[in-house]
Amino acid sequence: MKHWYTVHCKPREEARAEANLARQGYRTFRPLIRRAARRGGRRTTVTESLFPRYLFTELCDSHENWAPIRSTRGVLGLVRFGHAPVPVPRPVIEAIRLRLDPESGCLDLTRTDDFAVRQPVTITDGPFQGHEALFLARTGDERVMVLMQIMNQSQEVELPAAAVGPAA
Repeated sequence: MKHWYTVHCKPREEARAEANLARQGYRTFRPLIRRAARRGGRRTTVTESLFPRYLFTELCDSHENWAPIRSTRGVLGLVRFGHAPVPVPRPVIEAIRLRLDPESGCLDLTRTDDFAVRQPVTITDGPFQGHEALFLARTGDERVMVLMQIMNQSQEVELPAAAVGPAA
């Protein structure tokens, strides 16, 4: 029976370990994340492992030779509790796969699915949680401007982008 196991990799060598394991015929899965970052004062997009220093490999419990995994370049070994490697439940792997973008194979955090100007939104977090507002604009990487009715007056309020969701 095949199960997924977690492979512990050397620092910043997940891609190398993945390539070398695949070359040896092992089925691997290394979820990636695409996110915005600042490098040298400039905004850029980076793609990196979702779980730094770890990847998954599918192994047969009974008749697959696991010994070459330890000596694979980039690999430190399998994650173990005691003496035995611990399998990762298949639903966990499938849940991760479902969250990945089918086109890029990454969990893409760079997309800004902004709302249209004057689109109704709901505040989902913070002191205004549950209140309705109108989306006005994105004011920064992680901030948005909304128009709210506060004390019977229209007020522009700047909020974290994560605190605004579609109107119910």
